Amino acid sequence: MNTFNMKKIVLTSLLGLGVFSVQAQQAEEPAIRAVVDRLFEGMAKKDTNLVRSVFHPSARLQATFVNGQGQPVLKSQNIDVFVKAIGSIPSDTNVEERITSCEIRVDDRLATAWAFYEFYANKEFSHKGVDAFQFYKTEQGWKIIQLSDTRRK
Repeated sequence: MNTFNMKKIVLTSLLGLGVFSVQAQQAEEPAIRAVVDRLFEGMAKKDTNLVRSVFHPSARLQATFVNGQGQPVLKSQNIDVFVKAIGSIPSDTNVEERITSCEIRVDDRLATAWAFYEFYANKEFSHKGVDAFQFYKTEQGWKIIQLSDTRRK
């Protein structure tokens, strides 16, 4: 076999693997987006069981923002505190987090989603930013293992 034919075979094989990889990623994207949507549904319904169900037990939450004194802040929170906060939203307060765009990347059992959002309380704009999700695919499906966000007025 000459060098040209060998290069052609290798190139064709690599292109085939690339197409397979893209198809595998695209097949997982709806399941990953569904996890994000369930989180926001649980927040809107103040359903702590639904909220907790999308997180891996070891998950971590972090938020970045600038405080009233103009200082950058990185706030970390564990899942239990976050779930409790969702459950304590007053019944007369409606919350809604709207995704304006979302990019999902997948490799094997690890995925990330970069989602621009706007947050509303009682239909009034509160803040916006980016939710940066990291997911791990468990035997029960995709779970959030890290959620970091930015917050701007």
